Amino acid sequence: MGSENDKKRLNVEVDRLSSLPDDLIHKILSFNDTVDAIKTSTLSSRWRFIWTTMTCLAFSTDDFPKLPKFSKFVKHVLSGRDNQREVSSVKLTFRGKASQVFVKRILAYAFSHNVQQLNIESVDSTIEFPLSLFSSQTLKHLILSQSYCRSVIFTSTWEVPALTTLHLNEIILSHDNADNFSGLISKCVNLKTLTLTRCDMVGSNNIDFSIFHPQLSNLTIEREPWNARSLSVVAPQLKNLIIRRCENSSKGIMISAPDLAYLLLQCYDCLKFSADDFHSLEKADISITRPYTEDPQNIVGLFQLLHSVKNLTLNLEILEHLSSSGEIISHQHSPLANLKSIKIYPLLVDKYQLPIKMVNMSTEVKIYLLDGSPGATFTMVSREEILAERNATYAKKRMAKLQVRLEQEKADIETNRDHIEQENVPMESRNTLMDDEQKALDENELQIEGNVEHIYSCWDSLDKQIKQGKRKIHEIIWELRDIKKCMTKLPASKRAEMQPCFSSLCAQADSVMSKIRDCMKIQLDENQSRFHELATTLQSSS
Repeated sequence: MGSENDKKRLNVEVDRLSSLPDDLIHKILSFNDTVDAIKTSTLSSRWRFIWTTMTCLAFSTDDFPKLPKFSKFVKHVLSGRDNQREVSSVKLTFRGKASQVFVKRILAYAFSHNVQQLNIESVDSTIEFPLSLFSSQTLKHLILSQSYCRSVIFTSTWEVPALTTLHLNEIILSHDNADNFSGLISKCVNLKTLTLTRCDMVGSNNIDFSIFHPQLSNLTIEREPWNARSLSVVAPQLKNLIIRRCENSSKGIMISAPDLAYLLLQCYDCLKFSADDFHSLEKADISITRPYTEDPQNIVGLFQLLHSVKNLTLNLEILEHLSSSGEIISHQHSPLANLKSIKIYPLLVDKYQLPIKMVNMSTEVKIYLLDGSPGATFTMVSREEILAERNATYAKKRMAKLQVRLEQEKADIETNRDHIEQENVPMESRNTLMDDEQKALDENELQIEGNVEHIYSCWDSLDKQIKQGKRKIHEIIWELRDIKKCMTKLPASKRAEMQPCFSSLCAQADSVMSKIRDCMKIQLDENQSRFHELATTLQSSS
């Protein structure tokens, strides 16, 4: 009966989807790989050819045990698809070499059908990816990445004049492309957004890694190539620049972007930064995790470069380090003349992270920052506030986790009670069964042995149940103590806000622990009754 209802419900859902227009069905199916989209063709005649008109294709070799089977599937899809339909996007995740037939076939098909978005991911060992495979007049968005493997190495060059967005993730550039990366992206004459994530270079060390593009608007660099001597960016139209550097990176950064509106710069312990005038800078977010080895004069120089910024965010450690050399700013006016707001926050919160000799941010530094913009809003987040928020979040997560556990314990207790009631068969029935077995076997020794084994089994079961109940109670108490300890670290106002929730949780925990103890007592009483009756039976049998 249940199976019939499930089938009817499935048919209703399918019919409901079938009434949707093709474009909407294509949108729904685009969230799955093509192999799953094709499986819908068995639902009904309405769905039989839906997949053939999809404009989004997604292939993955992980869906097939062997590459030849995947290659055969690709051939089937591309030959069975409505050839008059353009392709809007293609995603390909593959193992093996980029020169494989199916890779070339998919790319050739996509480009011949005016693909606009392409996402290619390699999941194999180091491979070479000839950029000559890319030749498209329509491609606008391209993501090339690798995962679970060492590298993907670019060779040759490409022709993608319509490309506006390029994201390279963990790609290794060959010597020619690394040495002339600007030449590589110069082929992308309409490029607006470029993201480089953990990309590296092969070839000679100490190469200047340069990015030059006259149309680029958005640039993100997540850890520049480790063997680059310096990083330089020349982009007259650049609006947004994000640079996140790796630890111990001492390379210099040179920026020429006069129209820059947003700058995010994250360094670990060294700041060698030079730039042309940022006359349009709206917002800057600067963080140096460990600025203590930096020359304080370089920090002042950075502020001079940011003179036009309106909204500035700095980590507290920068200003603490500057406070240790107050004489540098004692006779200088602040270059920050256009500030509307400045926010200071700590990156290092725990005591073990801080230097032994730490200087607090001085009043002189605050005056220096606001000297040129006295009307600017000044916001400072203290380490104590960060710790309080972190402890509050931790306590809330622990309370939520314990709440779930208590609900589960309640359900388990009810289940165990039902199980115990079913197992508590009257001893008379057991004795009758034993008598029957004794008559059948006609061996009194076997009955005695069986009774002894049953007593041992009951002892073992009772011992396990008591240990399990004690462990559960111990863990619940430990959780409550840990939450309470965390709450004692909170400010009084925050602690008062969370106290009602914690009190309610304690009451629930007490109720659950009482039920666990009751179950242990019931099991103990039942087993004692069994022991007495079995012992009586054993005595009479002997």
